[in-house]
Amino acid sequence: MEHLKKEIIRFILTDNLEQADKLIARSPHPDLENLANLLDKTPRNRVPLEGWDSPLPKFITTSVAYTCGIGCEMCNAGFAEQTSLFKDYKFLTLDEFEALTPWIENASHVALVGLGETLDSPHLEYFLGKLKDKITFISTSGVPLNKKVIEKLIHAQLHYLNLSFDGKTTAGHGGGRESYSQKFWKKVGLIQSTKQTLNCSHPILHLTVAVDSENINQLDEIINSAKSHNFPSVDLIYMVPHNHSLYIKSVFKDLERCQEKINSVMGKWNGMGMRVRFFEKTQLESSSETCFFVDKHLMFNLNRQKPDLCCGSLDMPLETDGLTPWEYWNSFPFRYFRSLHFSGTHENLPEICRTCWVLHPEKFNGSFHNGELSNADCQKWYREAGQSKSGNKIGEAESLYKKIVGMSKDPQLVGKSWFHLGEG
Repeated sequence: MEHLKKEIIRFILTDNLEQADKLIARSPHPDLENLANLLDKTPRNRVPLEGWDSPLPKFITTSVAYTCGIGCEMCNAGFAEQTSLFKDYKFLTLDEFEALTPWIENASHVALVGLGETLDSPHLEYFLGKLKDKITFISTSGVPLNKKVIEKLIHAQLHYLNLSFDGKTTAGHGGGRESYSQKFWKKVGLIQSTKQTLNCSHPILHLTVAVDSENINQLDEIINSAKSHNFPSVDLIYMVPHNHSLYIKSVFKDLERCQEKINSVMGKWNGMGMRVRFFEKTQLESSSETCFFVDKHLMFNLNRQKPDLCCGSLDMPLETDGLTPWEYWNSFPFRYFRSLHFSGTHENLPEICRTCWVLHPEKFNGSFHNGELSNADCQKWYREAGQSKSGNKIGEAESLYKKIVGMSKDPQLVGKSWFHLGEG
């Protein structure tokens, strides 16, 4: 019965209402009564929210590596305490990459990232070779860079190399060590000298800085160093805490003052010709009217049948399996989600959007109080449980889902955890 219900729901979510009717008529059962009532209320002469179709996403991001040896405290993928997420699965395979072809065909930009360190993947040259007609990005901490790796990226015609650098902060890549900063800028110098030797202008360098309370007063120094090393652009983002100790180090503890500081820095350097942005914005606001990710970007991570709209834990109730990119991207859940974001008030959005650091950083601040268990802690457990489940570590996944059920105050998260426990 559960399989039948899932099949009927999938037909409803993909606007195949006649097929859903046939399945219910073929197998009448009291457990299907609610679905039958829902179908009775659904008009057949038009597709619900048909005006909220969207062109296929132009930006596709895929994770390619699931290892990292840096051990950043701020890492929310699990590498603060381990160097590999799974024992027998380290990298995106060639077949898994090829399966993304229908999505990549319609994209103009493709970013290769790592849940860990992107440059750990042994297949980057192959991936870039398949993406020669796209604008390509690779994001990295820069730690594995050497002359040989740089030359390979240049010969593979990578367009943009995005380097993450957080200055001297204990939560970031270097753990606050001065030696880390020195090595980082030395590697940047090596990139630029290698490009010069090979008479190449690519890859163009881009810097991303995760801002927290420890490095916010270093932003001028960091951007000045980027300018002197021929970076044309810098992105500032929040260091997003996933536990209380990181919250203490984050900007969310004193958000208004930190936003003023960030805006001052962006204004200064944009006025001097640098391109400094915070998610494409030149000025931070207390709340954003629209989300950067809603209708132009899709991220393929561990569960590749359910790509992510954003870096958060938003979970759309549909899998790509058996659907064309257009059918999936413009299915009812996505149309409904767009309508909530663009035609109504934010109060109607899912809870995870209403407390997201992108849309409402001031509400995200409320997730942490007095060292108590936060929603972000439970979200982290939920992500870890999903990773364990994908890696066939069912016992570990069940343990985490039970932990969430027993301790979380988020009814949606508890409900999703019960669902996964029921699946097991």
